[in-house]
Amino acid sequence: KKAGEAGVETVFDLMDMEDEDRNKLLNMSENKLASLAAVCNRYPNVSLEYEVVDADEVSAGEQVQMVVKLERENEVELGAVHAPHYPKDKEEAWWLLVGDAKTNSLLSIKRVTLQRKATIKLEFNAPENVGKHDLTLFFMCDAWAGCDQEYEFELNVGEAMEEDEEEVAE
Repeated sequence: KKAGEAGVETVFDLMDMEDEDRNKLLNMSENKLASLAAVCNRYPNVSLEYEVVDADEVSAGEQVQMVVKLERENEVELGAVHAPHYPKDKEEAWWLLVGDAKTNSLLSIKRVTLQRKATIKLEFNAPENVGKHDLTLFFMCDAWAGCDQEYEFELNVGEAMEEDEEEVAE
């Protein structure tokens, strides 16, 4: 409640506070503040860019490729996450998913290993229905709370080409 009143909703809000304001809000010993700072500095700040390959040529039921570029903006050493109550060392696991909320369907899922940078290719079948589809790209972590990302995008699906048309097009 106190954090919300101070305008703190994320780890990044806490990190951006003036030291005096943060210390007053948290009311912790120097040792605990130092431990908290170490965890906050390891909290992943990942930028994500994505592109649907040949987005203007997607046909019903055909395979769609999406390229996702990830870059971790933290400069700290990577390793096990801070999880003192977990029974063993916990490594980060990241997931990329493409879903359609309207049909409640998962079109693609891929586990991703992320050190500093990664370029990932996701593949999924375009919906069978011709027209505009509002899809969502999810980027999720199983180890850090609050760092998941969602990107809504539109996929315009055209008529599937007949086999004779495909041969002519090639």
